[in-house]
Amino acid sequence: MSIPIYVIATCIVLFMFIVTVSLYFQAYKRHINQALNGNARKRSPMVPPYKMTIILSIIVLLISVLISYFAGYTHAYKAYEEDAWVLTPSDIQTYYAEIKEIEGNRIAVQGSVLNDEYNQTLMEYEIFDEQVSIYKQEETLSLSDLSKGDLILITLLTNRSGTGVFKIQVVEGQ
Repeated sequence: MSIPIYVIATCIVLFMFIVTVSLYFQAYKRHINQALNGNARKRSPMVPPYKMTIILSIIVLLISVLISYFAGYTHAYKAYEEDAWVLTPSDIQTYYAEIKEIEGNRIAVQGSVLNDEYNQTLMEYEIFDEQVSIYKQEETLSLSDLSKGDLILITLLTNRSGTGVFKIQVVEGQ
């Protein structure tokens, strides 16, 4: 198992922070020692180390927030991609219906009394032959082969993109 890149990036940022603060403390100490030894040349003032530490801490905090944001985004997107097509039993639902109307590629069906209350209403679906399989026993049909009054078994598939008709099967012996 490899170490995630955001952990490495955070360690690098913290290392740079520690090195920068240490070097600044050394430069500040040298500056103070030269001033105390009576070196008369003109020096530009240096920011005190505690202010520099605060400024660098804020910069490190901002960089850490950015790293955390991108790490979280990457992790969440990877989890989303892995689970995108994982189906649970509740994602597939089948119910009986009677065809009430077929118009173009739209089909209106009335749920049968054999179904639960939710699936007994009048529903309308848009059917595309290349996306939905329509069967009668082992024979593959097209939407135009269905007629008003046929009893069908509709299989719905629910995934991240929504709910749509997956398969229609014509029931024999009404």
